[in-house]
Amino acid sequence: MYKRYKFASTANCKFIEVPADFIKNKTEVNKTGKKLGTILSISDINQLYEPGTPSKKLKYIMHSEPSLQRRDGAGSSFTPPLRWYDRKWTNDFIRMLTDITEQLTIPPAGVEIHPGGKKNTYEDLIKAITAIRVQFKDTFNTIPFVVVENRTGQFISDGKQICEFWERLLSLEKGLAKNTGIVLDISQLYTVTKNNFVKELNKIPPEAIKGLHIHYRHCTPSLENNLPWKEVFDWLREIKHKIFINPEVLSHSHTTPTISFCNRMIA
Repeated sequence: MYKRYKFASTANCKFIEVPADFIKNKTEVNKTGKKLGTILSISDINQLYEPGTPSKKLKYIMHSEPSLQRRDGAGSSFTPPLRWYDRKWTNDFIRMLTDITEQLTIPPAGVEIHPGGKKNTYEDLIKAITAIRVQFKDTFNTIPFVVVENRTGQFISDGKQICEFWERLLSLEKGLAKNTGIVLDISQLYTVTKNNFVKELNKIPPEAIKGLHIHYRHCTPSLENNLPWKEVFDWLREIKHKIFINPEVLSHSHTTPTISFCNRMIA
């Protein structure tokens, strides 16, 4: 994490992402003795996270990304299900987030979660968001913003579903609207919608968007990509409130070029 902070500072970023996953690979299986997909305990966190936060000036977003296929290096793989409909599971998940925060010593500015499979509902997700905010307020006397990422293969993946989620949130918990919403992964939306991409993009209420993931297959985007970036940034200009933009690339070498691409397109 210290490397992330150093690189983010030199790139003039205002946030970094800190992973908040379950046991996810062979290294973590060997270190903890736990199975793939296990929710982290305090002892696991002590082994996997460096204590302390390198900088109080550079804020972080806790990015939970547990529902991805994981491999243990010995032929086994597992995709942990997200069970927002299960109150005990949700409480265990939130406990993990607060335990990670204790290890880092400074609370996150925001928490990013995934919607999970179709067994979950919009109501389940809204209840989970409320529970996250309440627990952080009770534990750290601060409330992070909470954002949901659209995910391919999960129950919020296209423009229609994002719109439905937002409308449901406004009807059930309108007070959440200021500090809760969607972090839109543009590339994943394109994967799901293809030729209907622009139509689906325009279904999304601008006020629902709190952040964007910008990348092309987790590399630097280009106007040569199939994804219509010009239309994306035309749409982005309709968002009048402040949002964050995450250059969600896998290599540090792509971070600065992705930021430069965004700056050129926004100008």
